Amino acid sequence: MKRVSAILLSLALSASLCLPTLAAGISVDGKTVSDAEAVTMVPLRSVSEALGWTVTWDGSLPGARVETGQVHIDLTLGKDTYQTVSSTAIGMSAPFSLGAAPTMLEPGTIYVPAELFQVLLGNREGTVSIGDDGSVSISQSGGTQVISPLHQHETLAELRSTVGFDFPVPDAPAGFQVTCYQDIAGTMAEVRWSDDVQEICYRVSRGGDGISSDNSGDYTVYAESGTLDAGGTTVHWRGQDGRIRVAVWTGNNLIFSIRAAEGLTQTQVAQMVQETL
Repeated sequence: MKRVSAILLSLALSASLCLPTLAAGISVDGKTVSDAEAVTMVPLRSVSEALGWTVTWDGSLPGARVETGQVHIDLTLGKDTYQTVSSTAIGMSAPFSLGAAPTMLEPGTIYVPAELFQVLLGNREGTVSIGDDGSVSISQSGGTQVISPLHQHETLAELRSTVGFDFPVPDAPAGFQVTCYQDIAGTMAEVRWSDDVQEICYRVSRGGDGISSDNSGDYTVYAESGTLDAGGTTVHWRGQDGRIRVAVWTGNNLIFSIRAAEGLTQTQVAQMVQETL
């Protein structure tokens, strides 16, 4: 598997981002996206969203789909085979390899070869470059400015107004404090809490047709999964070592999810879910 040390992404952003810790010195066209420890790949979701693309999971694919508006690609964890499909016409590329498969290097984060973004940006020269020190720079051809789909808000009221729908927000477990209110592309609300150990991410979006509507952004194939009942609502969860890392549920035509880096107990998750009913 390829080794990439420091990661530096370039792409113009109009606002600072409140992202999970991912890779050291990530920025887009010069502005910081996130901080994280460099590993073998670049983080799929944060880079894709910074480019204005969407990353989704249909509940069955053991990976994720990236949609650029021009093409989409389905990524499978552990499989070094890629194929782009046109989103505007009939056609697809031949399968190709990038020398490394999409992989989980930390809970909730898929990493992919930086070269994937070269392909998704149309294989235009200069869109992706890797420095001698292992740093990676990704930019739009011709200096096109990309507006970040992530926008922070000072208050919960501002966030609700931006997404255009009301939604409940549960209390986090004891010891957690709110660190971020933000919307994703004006359609999804996100609230983050943190303590000295981990971060909890709570998301709400319109919709709600069961587990296939997973808006958590966590594509990890965890060792454990199941359901729990919270006040009559069925919650689908995934995790390991007896801790819930991801919980997804629906209600009142909304999709809800909780993502916790180190996991929560079933009691903690059930309490948070009941506060949204």
